[in-house]
Amino acid sequence: MVESKVPCGAKHTKFQPSDEEWRCPRCGADVEYFYIYEPDPDAHDDCTLLHEKDFVVCENCGKEWSGKRAAQMLQKKHDYIICPTCKGKGFIKRQ
Repeated sequence: MVESKVPCGAKHTKFQPSDEEWRCPRCGADVEYFYIYEPDPDAHDDCTLLHEKDFVVCENCGKEWSGKRAAQMLQKKHDYIICPTCKGKGFIKRQ
């Protein structure tokens, strides 16, 4: 997981999609239509990581998810698995 540079009181998702991977898992819309509509209220204002309780929307297809669910869907879409070497602290592409 990418480390946040600011102290944050919210729980971050285990999978943190890269900027390139941050597209709607349903329709593929980019950041113009797919974004965090409402951040987790416990998150630090400057924290750039995805939080479990963030409210994520896609205006293109009209779908809505929690940050946790969006991360799970993006992890699956981009074919990442939990790394067996680091005992679940990271993700690797399925080979």
